[in-house]
Amino acid sequence: MRLKGIQKAALLLTSLDAATAKELLKGQPQEVIQKIAMELSQLDAQGKQNSEQAYQVAREFCGHLQQAQTGTLHIKSFVNSLIHGAAGKEKAAELQARMQQAVREKDPFLVIASASPAHIAAALENEPPQAVALVLSALPPKVSTEVLNRLQPEKSQQVIWRMTQAIEVSPKTLRRIGEILCKRIMDLNREESPIVKETVPKEMLRKVALVLSGLDKEKRDALLKEIEARDKETAKTVKALMVTWEDIVKIEDRSLQQVLRNVEPTVLAKALHGADPAIVAKIRSNISERASQMVDEEISLMGEPRKKDVLAAREEVVKPLREANETEELLFIEEEG
Repeated sequence: MRLKGIQKAALLLTSLDAATAKELLKGQPQEVIQKIAMELSQLDAQGKQNSEQAYQVAREFCGHLQQAQTGTLHIKSFVNSLIHGAAGKEKAAELQARMQQAVREKDPFLVIASASPAHIAAALENEPPQAVALVLSALPPKVSTEVLNRLQPEKSQQVIWRMTQAIEVSPKTLRRIGEILCKRIMDLNREESPIVKETVPKEMLRKVALVLSGLDKEKRDALLKEIEARDKETAKTVKALMVTWEDIVKIEDRSLQQVLRNVEPTVLAKALHGADPAIVAKIRSNISERASQMVDEEISLMGEPRKKDVLAAREEVVKPLREANETEELLFIEEEG
């Protein structure tokens, strides 16, 4: 098949590293960059390239190119790098949108074939077997197999039977079906795309932790489970902030004594290094005289501890307090008023 000039350019660029490709594209009109990007996206959507053609094109343009990388190059990443480098970041989103639209208009099934089988199956879930059969017949066999595996058994049986029958449908109708399916898949991608969020201030999460701490265990656990389902790291942080090192002064003596009884003097010695005097006094008043002497011995022997070791020791003291709080065994001093 005789290649067009723009197709040759796309194949040539895949044989180059991104930096060299950017240099070649500098100064080119945006329309040219868009067309080349569209050709690259079509190669990616098809999931294959003609390496022989790429080799011939590279040879035609320059006999001293580096060894072709078309077998290993991830074209989507290359396109992103290409557009950002040659057209500027402010134009990247616009060019990407126009590029994707152009690919969909040329052949929506190219885009569908590059989607995950799970998304294709989800988009076809409520379609009648005949429509599903039309779609699968237009996709590569491997993709169709994976989609078929995800359909309900009864529906997959009806679909495969329909695929054995001659179904007459105009290219216009097939394209329309492809466009609808393509839109559904894009909607699914948008729903599942992770939202880039700003870092939530620790003070805000601490407030959430305090609110949850005031609830009964069943309600608190249910709400924490909801947070965890959406963001495991946030849930972990909130749990940790329910009881902090600074909260020790608010814990009732009996509850604190039960936990401190199992903390090694070495750990307590490091944890108390540079601590607030109120926390030091609270801990010392809730350990035995013998334990307090052992802590003093450890302090005299350990020298100047590293900050990370001090924080680790404090975490070791607070961890069983959090566990006791989760089981509602930890009691706090009731605030007056």
